[in-house]
Amino acid sequence: MNVKKLLAVVLFVLCTALASAQTERPRLAVLPFGGGVGGQGEAFADMLSQRAEILSAFDVVPLTLEAVAIAAEHRLQMGAFVDSDLAASVGRLLGADYVLTGHTRRLGGGRNLVMAVVICTRSLELVSGYYRVYRNIYEARGFMPSMAQSLASTVISRPTAGSLPTLAVAPIGLVIDPSDVAIDRDTEALGITGHDLETLAQILAIEIANSGVYSVFPRASVMRTALSLWETRIIDERAAALDTLVQALLGILDGEEVSGRGLAAVTEVGRAAGTDKVLSLEARPQDGVTTFLAQILYTEETSLLAGAERGYGTISEGVNRMAEIVLLLTAPETAGERIAALERERRNYRLFGDSARFWSLGISAGSSFADPWAIGTLQGTIAPLPFVFLRFGGDVGFISDIEDAGFFSLYPFAHLGFFLPFNVTPLPFRRGGLYVGAGGGFMLAEYRFNDVLNRQSAFLADFNAGINMANVIDISYTMRTNFESFNSKVSVGIIHRFRTRGR
Repeated sequence: MNVKKLLAVVLFVLCTALASAQTERPRLAVLPFGGGVGGQGEAFADMLSQRAEILSAFDVVPLTLEAVAIAAEHRLQMGAFVDSDLAASVGRLLGADYVLTGHTRRLGGGRNLVMAVVICTRSLELVSGYYRVYRNIYEARGFMPSMAQSLASTVISRPTAGSLPTLAVAPIGLVIDPSDVAIDRDTEALGITGHDLETLAQILAIEIANSGVYSVFPRASVMRTALSLWETRIIDERAAALDTLVQALLGILDGEEVSGRGLAAVTEVGRAAGTDKVLSLEARPQDGVTTFLAQILYTEETSLLAGAERGYGTISEGVNRMAEIVLLLTAPETAGERIAALERERRNYRLFGDSARFWSLGISAGSSFADPWAIGTLQGTIAPLPFVFLRFGGDVGFISDIEDAGFFSLYPFAHLGFFLPFNVTPLPFRRGGLYVGAGGGFMLAEYRFNDVLNRQSAFLADFNAGINMANVIDISYTMRTNFESFNSKVSVGIIHRFRTRGR
């Protein structure tokens, strides 16, 4: 009996251990994001670490003061390009299987950019990434569910390690035509900064990782060290050539001098990263346009597998061009068609995807509590600019408070309005917004007393304000006046907002 009981206990313990092992989730350390957009780095980390999409896929390592101090000590917040070796070392110190961190920065025009990556602490692979343009932290809260879902689902569905060809991302090179810039001028005079280059390199790495074609290893520090050691090793015999190579990767060089020497240096750093292929990146600013060149090279053969380039004028344009470059690198056969579709999607998003653009069509019913007592309205809005809209519509009025009088009125109108979406405010609502506006119209009214017909007409000025709830319910107040007298209109209606979602 004792033996049977012992066997039963052993089987129970084994079954419990196996069940626990099968349900054990990977540990994720969420570190404060770097960058220069106020204190939003910690806000992004805090919001992501509390999302249900993250908590259902990972056991989140608590974001303690120790974690923040370790991240700062390893300089994760000093650049837009997250180094997988540094991120993984922090994760291992915290006992995590994965590290989620990122970067925020300003783009200009009231827009910001957030980039987030998930790094595997064992393989050093960038397994998932996400980036998004936003106005403020309130708007960012609106896309936090999709951000968390994208990051978590990509990690879970990632192919088994070793099943994809490996790709290292080499340090980016800035290539400048000497005739375009005086010796004592800073490169920022050409409209490009190291921060811009790091930002675009990070987005490119995210897009390639999310494509599922390569396992991406952004091991910047290891590759820079390897390049430095290579320089030291052969400095005596090839001093002049090495100077050219180092400048090609890390500095400033005339484009015609790079060619094969630069390729050899890039593949050298690829060998240091231990990958099959290496992604070489260059930026060439000239005449206000920066050409961003990306090439995938075989590490051992020093030969070109794929290459693509795109030009841009501003960093915001550059952010969009990175997705196009990845399509050209990873799927050249269908890239043209997919880039055209991507451009159509961007145009639609600029018009209908921005929550600050109020495109709508709707009907409403209301009253002026005088003639007319019942008012039906058909109206639509168009939004040529964010936060600004034009409203066109018409009121049809019925019922007079004059006894035995028939009444009918028609009032076409046009307004200029200003719309504030809820998702850029501290208010707890995510859809809809507040608006105010002013304009005018032409009133045509008709009173009928038995067989007597009395017609009236007048130009009137309108001042209105309203609230749109959940992009469906519209409640508004309008004061209408000829500057001698005025009346009011209160209405409630249903509208349809024309919205589309971006990438």
